[in-house]
Amino acid sequence: MIHDQFIRHMERRITIEDLSKQYHVNPTTLKSVFKSVYGASLAAHIKKHRMERAAELLRETDMSIAEIAAAVGYESQGKFAAAFKNQFAALPTTYRKQG
Repeated sequence: MIHDQFIRHMERRITIEDLSKQYHVNPTTLKSVFKSVYGASLAAHIKKHRMERAAELLRETDMSIAEIAAAVGYESQGKFAAAFKNQFAALPTTYRKQG
């Protein structure tokens, strides 16, 4: 359920506190269970999915970098570009040209 919520709403900032209230689970327990199921922290897991979706949008659409950043939950285009480069070793504009 939590995983699907993240995937469906990548553009939103969903916090562990929000999820723990929504699902009536202690935040520490939520983090622990999530990591045991998915093998990564909640933050790392959603970041991976956001970057994969961003790469897909860069390859398959004409959306601007700012639009893609917003679509995957980044308010700052600069932070998005840095996170993307960290994941793919290329800035979004370079990645798009290579794709």
